[in-house]
Amino acid sequence: MILLLKRGGELALQHQANIDIVRIGISLMDLKLLEAQSLGIPKEHMNMALVAAQEILNDYDLPFEVRENILHCVTEHHGVEKYFSIESEICANADCYKFLDPKGVLAYCSLLGRRYHDLEQEWRQLEYKMDEKYHILSLKEVKEELEPYYQQFKHFLEVAKK
Repeated sequence: MILLLKRGGELALQHQANIDIVRIGISLMDLKLLEAQSLGIPKEHMNMALVAAQEILNDYDLPFEVRENILHCVTEHHGVEKYFSIESEICANADCYKFLDPKGVLAYCSLLGRRYHDLEQEWRQLEYKMDEKYHILSLKEVKEELEPYYQQFKHFLEVAKK
Protein backbone atom coordinates (compact mmCIF):
# COMPACT_ATOMS: atom_id res chain seq x y z
CA MET A 1 0.00 0.00 0.00
CA ILE A 2 2.86 2.37 0.79
CA LEU A 3 4.31 1.85 -2.70
CA LEU A 4 0.93 2.64 -4.28
CA LEU A 5 0.37 5.75 -2.19
CA LYS A 6 3.89 7.00 -2.86
CA ARG A 7 3.75 6.42 -6.60
CA GLY A 8 0.14 7.63 -6.82
CA GLY A 9 1.13 10.86 -5.08
CA GLU A 10 4.06 11.37 -7.44
CA LEU A 11 1.83 10.76 -10.46
CA ALA A 12 -0.78 13.18 -9.10
CA LEU A 13 1.86 15.88 -8.85
CA GLN A 14 3.20 15.13 -12.34
CA HIS A 15 -0.28 15.32 -13.86
CA GLN A 16 -1.51 18.23 -11.72
CA ALA A 17 -4.23 16.00 -10.33
CA ASN A 18 -5.88 16.21 -6.93
CA ILE A 19 -3.48 14.28 -4.70
CA ASP A 20 -6.06 13.91 -1.93
CA ILE A 21 -8.55 12.24 -4.26
CA VAL A 22 -5.82 9.91 -5.52
CA ARG A 23 -4.76 8.96 -2.00
CA ILE A 24 -8.33 8.39 -0.85
CA GLY A 25 -9.12 6.38 -3.98
CA ILE A 26 -6.06 4.17 -3.50
CA SER A 27 -6.93 3.68 0.16
CA LEU A 28 -10.51 2.63 -0.61
CA MET A 29 -10.20 0.64 -3.85
CA ASP A 30 -9.33 -2.70 -2.26
CA LEU A 31 -11.16 -2.06 0.98
CA LYS A 32 -13.23 -5.24 0.66
CA LEU A 33 -10.77 -7.47 -1.19
CA LEU A 34 -9.97 -9.78 1.73
CA GLU A 35 -13.63 -10.13 2.63
CA ALA A 36 -14.59 -10.89 -0.99
CA GLN A 37 -11.78 -13.46 -1.23
CA SER A 38 -12.86 -15.13 1.99
CA LEU A 39 -16.40 -15.39 0.58
CA GLY A 40 -15.04 -16.89 -2.65
CA ILE A 41 -16.13 -13.91 -4.75
CA PRO A 42 -12.92 -11.91 -5.27
CA LYS A 43 -14.17 -10.21 -8.44
CA GLU A 44 -16.99 -8.64 -6.42
CA HIS A 45 -14.54 -6.68 -4.27
CA MET A 46 -15.01 -3.52 -6.34
CA ASN A 47 -18.80 -3.50 -5.87
CA MET A 48 -18.35 -4.27 -2.19
CA ALA A 49 -15.73 -1.52 -1.89
CA LEU A 50 -18.03 0.90 -3.68
CA VAL A 51 -20.80 0.33 -1.13
CA ALA A 52 -18.36 0.63 1.78
CA ALA A 53 -16.76 3.76 0.28
CA GLN A 54 -20.19 5.37 -0.15
CA GLU A 55 -20.94 4.71 3.51
CA ILE A 56 -17.59 6.16 4.61
CA LEU A 57 -17.95 9.24 2.41
CA ASN A 58 -21.44 9.87 3.79
CA ASP A 59 -19.72 10.90 7.03
CA TYR A 60 -18.04 13.82 5.27
CA ASP A 61 -19.43 16.97 3.74
CA LEU A 62 -17.81 16.66 0.32
CA PRO A 63 -18.79 18.41 -2.88
CA PHE A 64 -20.68 16.06 -5.22
CA GLU A 65 -17.89 16.19 -7.83
CA VAL A 66 -15.22 15.16 -5.31
CA ARG A 67 -17.34 12.32 -3.98
CA GLU A 68 -18.08 11.04 -7.51
CA ASN A 69 -14.44 11.26 -8.46
CA ILE A 70 -13.39 9.18 -5.44
CA LEU A 71 -16.05 6.57 -6.18
CA HIS A 72 -14.87 6.31 -9.79
CA CYS A 73 -11.32 5.78 -8.51
CA VAL A 74 -12.67 2.81 -6.55
CA THR A 75 -14.69 1.28 -9.40
CA GLU A 76 -12.25 1.93 -12.25
CA HIS A 77 -9.02 0.66 -10.70
CA HIS A 78 -9.10 -2.49 -12.83
CA GLY A 79 -9.13 -0.34 -15.95
CA VAL A 80 -11.82 1.00 -18.24
CA GLU A 81 -11.89 2.19 -21.81
CA LYS A 82 -12.28 5.84 -20.78
CA TYR A 83 -11.50 7.00 -17.26
CA PHE A 84 -13.81 9.38 -15.44
CA SER A 85 -10.85 11.56 -14.45
CA ILE A 86 -7.07 11.75 -14.35
CA GLU A 87 -7.30 10.81 -10.66
CA SER A 88 -9.12 7.59 -11.56
CA GLU A 89 -6.54 6.79 -14.24
CA ILE A 90 -3.73 7.43 -11.78
CA CYS A 91 -5.31 5.07 -9.23
CA ALA A 92 -5.61 2.31 -11.84
CA ASN A 93 -2.00 2.79 -12.95
CA ALA A 94 -0.71 2.99 -9.38
CA ASP A 95 -2.45 -0.32 -8.62
CA CYS A 96 -0.29 -1.94 -11.30
CA TYR A 97 2.77 -1.51 -9.07
CA LYS A 98 1.41 -4.29 -6.81
CA PHE A 99 1.83 -6.80 -9.62
CA LEU A 100 4.54 -5.41 -11.93
CA ASP A 101 7.10 -3.60 -9.76
CA PRO A 102 9.72 -5.99 -8.28
CA LYS A 103 8.71 -5.17 -4.69
CA GLY A 104 5.07 -5.76 -5.53
CA VAL A 105 5.72 -8.99 -7.46
CA LEU A 106 7.82 -10.47 -4.67
CA ALA A 107 5.24 -9.52 -2.04
CA TYR A 108 2.49 -11.04 -4.18
CA CYS A 109 4.52 -14.23 -4.65
CA SER A 110 4.84 -14.51 -0.88
CA LEU A 111 1.07 -14.12 -0.50
CA LEU A 112 0.39 -16.70 -3.21
CA GLY A 113 2.75 -19.17 -1.51
CA ARG A 114 0.74 -18.91 1.69
CA ARG A 115 -2.54 -19.13 -0.20
CA TYR A 116 -1.96 -22.04 -2.58
CA HIS A 117 1.01 -24.18 -1.48
CA ASP A 118 1.23 -25.27 -5.14
CA LEU A 119 4.01 -23.67 -7.16
CA GLU A 120 2.41 -24.18 -10.58
CA GLN A 121 -0.89 -22.71 -9.40
CA GLU A 122 1.01 -19.77 -7.88
CA TRP A 123 2.78 -19.16 -11.19
CA ARG A 124 -0.52 -19.27 -13.11
CA GLN A 125 -2.09 -16.73 -10.76
CA LEU A 126 0.97 -14.50 -10.83
CA GLU A 127 1.05 -14.53 -14.61
CA TYR A 128 -2.70 -13.87 -14.78
CA LYS A 129 -2.41 -10.79 -12.53
CA MET A 130 0.70 -9.54 -14.31
CA ASP A 131 -1.04 -9.81 -17.70
CA GLU A 132 -4.18 -8.16 -16.35
CA LYS A 133 -2.26 -5.20 -14.91
CA TYR A 134 0.03 -4.87 -17.92
CA HIS A 135 -3.03 -4.25 -20.11
CA ILE A 136 -4.24 -1.53 -17.73
CA LEU A 137 -1.09 0.58 -18.09
CA SER A 138 -2.17 3.81 -19.78
CA LEU A 139 0.12 6.52 -18.43
CA LYS A 140 3.25 6.79 -20.54
CA GLU A 141 5.70 7.13 -17.65
CA VAL A 142 4.19 4.20 -15.76
CA LYS A 143 4.29 1.98 -18.84
CA GLU A 144 7.90 2.95 -19.50
CA GLU A 145 8.81 2.12 -15.91
CA LEU A 146 6.87 -1.12 -15.49
CA GLU A 147 7.00 -2.72 -18.94
CA PRO A 148 10.64 -3.83 -18.62
CA TYR A 149 9.83 -5.50 -15.30
CA TYR A 150 6.81 -7.18 -16.85
CA GLN A 151 8.95 -8.55 -19.69
CA GLN A 152 11.64 -9.76 -17.27
CA PHE A 153 9.19 -11.52 -14.96
CA LYS A 154 7.41 -13.11 -17.93
CA HIS A 155 10.79 -14.40 -19.10
CA PHE A 156 11.62 -15.73 -15.62
CA LEU A 157 8.27 -17.53 -15.48
CA GLU A 158 8.87 -19.14 -18.86
CA VAL A 159 12.34 -20.31 -17.79
CA ALA A 160 11.00 -21.61 -14.48
CA LYS A 161 8.27 -23.63 -16.23
CA LYS A 162 10.82 -25.58 -18.28
